[in-house]
Amino acid sequence: MIKNKVEILSPGPSCWKTRKIIKSLQQFFNDNNIEVDFKIINNADEFLKYKTWILPTIIINNKIVARGYRPSNDKILSSIK
Repeated sequence: MIKNKVEILSPGPSCWKTRKIIKSLQQFFNDNNIEVDFKIINNADEFLKYKTWILPTIIINNKIVARGYRPSNDKILSSIK
């Protein structure tokens, strides 16, 4: 099975909104038997790469799917491999 990559641009892992989104995404992926690797990015240089300052930003397989909120299940499913 191909592993999907989820990156979250965030002020840091202690951000409550980031933790809430990660928990919700992990539950969704577990419920649907989808393998993912999570990575929290809190480096401002990386924010510039994606041209966003709205945090947290959710990136699935190198595509921005949401800025500042948890994406819908349909949006997530359309972004995975």
